[in-house]
Amino acid sequence: MNGMPISYSVIPAGWLAWLFAAPADEPLPAAGGEDAARLARVARGDESGLQQLFDKWKLPLLSFFYRSLGSHADAEDLTLEVFVRLHRSSAGYRPTAKFSTYLFHIARNLLRNELRRRRRNPESPVAPEAFDYLEAEPNGSARRLAELEEVFQRALERLPEKYRTPLLLLRQQRMDYPEVAAVLRTNENALRVLVHRGRRMLKAEMEALP
Repeated sequence: MNGMPISYSVIPAGWLAWLFAAPADEPLPAAGGEDAARLARVARGDESGLQQLFDKWKLPLLSFFYRSLGSHADAEDLTLEVFVRLHRSSAGYRPTAKFSTYLFHIARNLLRNELRRRRRNPESPVAPEAFDYLEAEPNGSARRLAELEEVFQRALERLPEKYRTPLLLLRQQRMDYPEVAAVLRTNENALRVLVHRGRRMLKAEMEALP
């Protein structure tokens, strides 16, 4: 970042929403739905149901894992593992909540396992250049946006998982508070405390990064 301070006047508005905006209060859809029906088809041996779930949810899962881990390869591996787990558990699935609640509960468990593995076996960090943010030589504005993106990603990765995951589910996956509370197996009041602290920590991390 060449020692340039973070100015919140130049951070794209979508990123500021991570810190300050609350998701819209929307009623929860009924439990089950099309995705639950697709998983029921998988349980009956219809693999096309799993393909349809993959086509719908692969990008949201990839984004969730990448923002948590900063590695495209690991995000792809964990996304595929989610669908392996879905396939294995399809026969026992009961649609008592939204399908996305069930899906991201699996994803969060896999994420926590990966974070524990990383703590046991730390790896050398990958240089930002490896992600090929821009193919051509960036101009000043594009370079600045790439630098801000790098700072944002690094700040997210520095948050403890219990604060980062609620922000990702609320802002990136556009879940509401009741659903995120269900994914995390907590209550809404406790979740709001986590979100408030997480926003403050993320803002502080972005300000502290060089």
